[in-house]
Amino acid sequence: GTPQRVLRPPIGLRQEGELYAVALSPDGGRVYAAGATGGQWDGTFAIYLFETSSGRFLGLLGGLPAPVADLAVSPDGTRLAAGLAQGGLRVWDAVNGKPAFEDKAYAGPVRSLIFDRAGRLFSTAADGKLRVYDPAGVKREAASPAGMLPWGLAVSPDGALLAVAYEGTDKAGKLRLDVLSSISLGVVFSPDTAGLAGEGLLGVAWAADGRGGVQLLAGGYAHGPSGYVIRRWADFGLGPPVDIAAAKDTVRQILALPGGGAVYAAEDPGWGLIAGDGKLAKPPAPPMADLRPSRDFGMAVTEGAVRFATPAGRQVFSLAEHRLEPDAAPWTAPPLPASLTGWKDSNAPKLNGERLALERTEITRSATAAGDAVLLGTDTHLRLFGRDRKEIASVEVPAPAWAVAVGSGVAVAALLDGSIRWYGLKEGLAERAALFAHADGRRWVLFTPEGLFDAAAQGGDELVGMQLNRGRNQAPEWLSFSQAYRVLYAPTAVKARVLGDAAPAQARLAELGDLRTRLARQPLVEVESVCLPQATGGCTPLALPSPALPEAATRVRITAKLTDRGLGVGAMDVFVNDRNAGRQTTGVADITLDPGENSIVLRAYDAKGTIYSETAPLSLLRAGATAGGKLYVLAVGIDHYGNPDLTLKYAVADAQRFATDVKAGATPLYRDVDLTVLTDATATRAGILGAFDRLARVVRPQDTFLFYVASHGVLDEGSDRFLLIPSDLKDISTMAAIAKQAIDEPTLIAALARIEARDALLFLDTCHSGKVTADSLANMGHETGRYLLAASSSVQEALDSYDSRNGVFVYALHEALTGSAGQDADGNVGALALGEFVSRRVGQLARSKAHEQDAVFRTAQRELRSFPIARIAK
Repeated sequence: GTPQRVLRPPIGLRQEGELYAVALSPDGGRVYAAGATGGQWDGTFAIYLFETSSGRFLGLLGGLPAPVADLAVSPDGTRLAAGLAQGGLRVWDAVNGKPAFEDKAYAGPVRSLIFDRAGRLFSTAADGKLRVYDPAGVKREAASPAGMLPWGLAVSPDGALLAVAYEGTDKAGKLRLDVLSSISLGVVFSPDTAGLAGEGLLGVAWAADGRGGVQLLAGGYAHGPSGYVIRRWADFGLGPPVDIAAAKDTVRQILALPGGGAVYAAEDPGWGLIAGDGKLAKPPAPPMADLRPSRDFGMAVTEGAVRFATPAGRQVFSLAEHRLEPDAAPWTAPPLPASLTGWKDSNAPKLNGERLALERTEITRSATAAGDAVLLGTDTHLRLFGRDRKEIASVEVPAPAWAVAVGSGVAVAALLDGSIRWYGLKEGLAERAALFAHADGRRWVLFTPEGLFDAAAQGGDELVGMQLNRGRNQAPEWLSFSQAYRVLYAPTAVKARVLGDAAPAQARLAELGDLRTRLARQPLVEVESVCLPQATGGCTPLALPSPALPEAATRVRITAKLTDRGLGVGAMDVFVNDRNAGRQTTGVADITLDPGENSIVLRAYDAKGTIYSETAPLSLLRAGATAGGKLYVLAVGIDHYGNPDLTLKYAVADAQRFATDVKAGATPLYRDVDLTVLTDATATRAGILGAFDRLARVVRPQDTFLFYVASHGVLDEGSDRFLLIPSDLKDISTMAAIAKQAIDEPTLIAALARIEARDALLFLDTCHSGKVTADSLANMGHETGRYLLAASSSVQEALDSYDSRNGVFVYALHEALTGSAGQDADGNVGALALGEFVSRRVGQLARSKAHEQDAVFRTAQRELRSFPIARIAK
C-alpha cells in the first residue's frame, strides 16, 4: 500500500483529464490510462502511456471517437484493448501500436474487458450483450438474461469459467451473478445472492484463498446495514456466501492478487484489501473529507468561518483562528424558498411552477435561498436565478456541488472533490478561494485561483499543487504548493481574498511576474546511482530497487542528475524520513540512514533557492532496531551585542529558563539530556556554528534535538531571507554589512541538516524592527523538514517582559512544559501538543499586556509523527 508514483495526464475544463480506466503491462513496466482524455485539443480521445519506474510520459494512442470506459492488456503483453463509451471496441498490437482489429457494432457503452491466457477477449456492454473475440478478432455473442445488463467480468484461474456480474435486478428483484463456460458461454451455475440489496453487481474476481482453493468475490451496489459489501463464495463460487463489510460506497472493481486475496476500488473513494482467508485486511481510506452529509445537515457561512458536515460529524473552519476543528455550536441552514420545487437530483427544478433552464444532462444537487434569488449547485455549475427565473450569474465548478450556502456577499459550495469554495455574489460568482481538508481532520490547505496558499500548522501544502499543461502529447508540469513554498505561501493575501479583497493577492502576483513561466522552468533532479561507501575509499554499486541493505551498511552515497531549465541550479537537499539530512552544492551526497525503513527524496532548488523539484521516494531498509536515544538541547540567548544599540533585556533569561524547563521535563523520558547554553560572549557567529559542528559529530538518528534561540531577527531585503544576529555583530549601517556578519538562513539550514536526529523541534524567539513576522520564519521548518515553533515581536514590545523575568514566548513554553499543554495517558507532552498550545497561547498572553505578538507552529513532514518533550508528574 505504499505509494510509488503519481502519473499525471494533461487536464482541462469540465471532464478533460478524468481517468476512467487503467491497465498495467504484465511485467508492471508500463501503465495505460484513459477516460475523457485528449478531447479538449482536437475533439478526439486518447490513451496515455507511462513508464512505471520513473513515471515518465511515453506517448499516446489517439484518434478515438469517445471517452474510454475500460482497458485491458493480454497476459502475454502483446495486445491492448479499449472499450469506448460510444463506438465499440478497439484492439492494438501493444508492442508497436498498430491496430489489430475493431468492432463498432455496439449499441451502448462498453462496461468491462478482459483477456484470458489463450488470447481471447471478452467484453460486456450496456446493450445487454456479452461478446468474445478470438486473437484474430472473430466474434461470438451471447444475450444476457432478460432485463439484465452485464457489467463485471472475471476468468477463472484455469480459464474454463467466466464470471459475469449484472447491473440491475432480475424479475424477482434479486441481484444476479452467473458463472458461464468460457467456451460455450452457457450458464454453468449462479451463485447464491439471497439477502443482497441494491441496484446490481459491478465487480467480480476469482482469487486464491492461500490454501490451494479458489474463492469467488463480487460487489457493486450491494449493501447491508453495515455499508457496501463484497460477497465471498468458497469452492469456485459453490460454497456458502459470506458478506465482507468492504466500503461506505459503491464497489467498482475487484482484482485478484497473485499471492491470494484481492484488492478492490470503491467510490468512498479509496481502495481496499481482502486477505486470502476472506477477511478484510484494509478498508478504503479516503484522503479527503466527504462533504455529502452537508446537503442533509446544511452549511452555514459567516465572514470569518464556514460550517459543514462530514460522516465524522460537523466541522468548522475559522479564518481568524486559522484552524479546522469539530463544531459544537448549534446551527441550522436557512430554509429553502417554498417556491422552489423538484430540484433534488433532478434536471428539471422549478421556481413558481416554471422550469429553470439547465443543460440537457445537468443534475441539480443542492439549493439555497440567496435573498430574493435562488442559488443552485449542480454537477457542473453554480447558477443564481432571480424571481423571474432569469439567470443572474453562473460559474463552472470542478466537481458536483453537493451543498451550498450564502453569507454576506458570498456563496460557498461543498464539492464532491472534497473542496469548499467561496464565490463572490457581487463578482458574478467569481471564485475567491478554496479549502481542501484531509480526512485526518488536521491537515488543510486554503488557496486562491491564482495559486497563493495558506496551510494548517500540521501540514497541507503537499495536498494541492499547480499543473501546467504542455500540450496534448507532452507530460504536464506539476508543482505542489510545498515545492513553490517561498513563492506561493501568502497567508495574509489569501485571507483577504476569502473576504473579498483581491488587492493583496494582485500585489503579490505583480511581484512574482510571469508565474507560469517561472514554475515551468525549475531544475530537474533524478537519481542516477546509489552505492555503499567502503572504508578503502571505493563505493559498491547498489542495484535498484533494493528493499534491504547489507547488515553492516549504515551509509549510502547517492549521485543525482541535475538539469538546468532556465532558472539555474542551486542547492540540493537530501531528505531522509521527511527531515533534511544534508544540503549539497553538488549532485553527490553521503548520508547516514536510520535503523529500519528509510524513505529518501532529493530536492533540487533553482539558483535563487525559491522553487524546487524532487524525486519520487527511494525506499531502503537498513538492518537494526532503534534504541532509546538521548535528548540534545542547544539554547542561545543574547542580550548584549557588539553594537550597544541592539541591546535586549530578557533573551539570556529566556534561553536559561527554556533549558531549565526542558531538562526538568525531559529527564524522566530520555537516557540522558545534553544541554548546551550559549549566551552573550559565547553566542558569537563562530560560537553558534561551532556548537552545531560539535553536535553534528555526536547526535545519532535515534536521538532527539531541540534548538532554541532568542535574539534579533532581520529580513534581508535583497534575498528575502531570514538573518539571525549573533552577539559579535557590530556594523548595522547597511543590509549588506548586517548580512555579512549574521548567520543567514541557508547557513542555518545547512547546519541543522547535519544534525542526524530523526526527531527535532526548532524554537525561534526573535524580536525585530519591522519586517520579520512569525509567518516569514515558517520556511525554516519547511526546508529543514523539522517541526518549527516561531514567535516574533517588535523590539519595543520585547523590551517589556511578561512577568518581569521572561518574555511571552518562554512564559507560554513554561506553562506548556509544566502541565498546561495536552498530555497522553502517561503524562507526556508531545511535540504536536506543545506546538498547538504555545502557538495559541502567545497571542493570548501578548494581548493581555496590550502587545501584538504572533506565533506559528509548522509541521513540514508528510506523515505526522509526534515525539515526547516532557513528562508531567502525576
